[in-house]
Amino acid sequence: MKSYYKGKQAVNRGAHAAALQLDKIALAEGIFQLDPIKARAEAEKMIYRNLSLDETGKPTSQSFIRTPVQIVHFEVLDASLSYPFHYELDSYDFQTTFYRPAVVIVMKLTYPRIFSINNPVEWNIIGSAQLVPL
Repeated sequence: MKSYYKGKQAVNRGAHAAALQLDKIALAEGIFQLDPIKARAEAEKMIYRNLSLDETGKPTSQSFIRTPVQIVHFEVLDASLSYPFHYELDSYDFQTTFYRPAVVIVMKLTYPRIFSINNPVEWNIIGSAQLVPL
């Protein structure tokens, strides 16, 4: 379970890093929303750093995991939506209400079992964060 919590912490930190990436062009027009390209890049960087992965998502020798992680869902909810916005991601049984533009991340983490006869444990870890108010 410690591995799951480390993965959850990494995804949450990645989501929060992504939620700090304001779209400067939209901001110049008075619109508070996230830059999806910068948001994804920062989220991946934070997740990889927290799990001791290289820049491609593969584990380094310091990592507790042995297989690459996969970001299976990454979504930026922009300012065009009406907030508060009830968000549902049925494929992962996740729902929440956002009050500002937000980011949702689902990362697949595989952890090998101690004994080789058992299958590895796989988790889809979900994290989200809203745009941080100024």
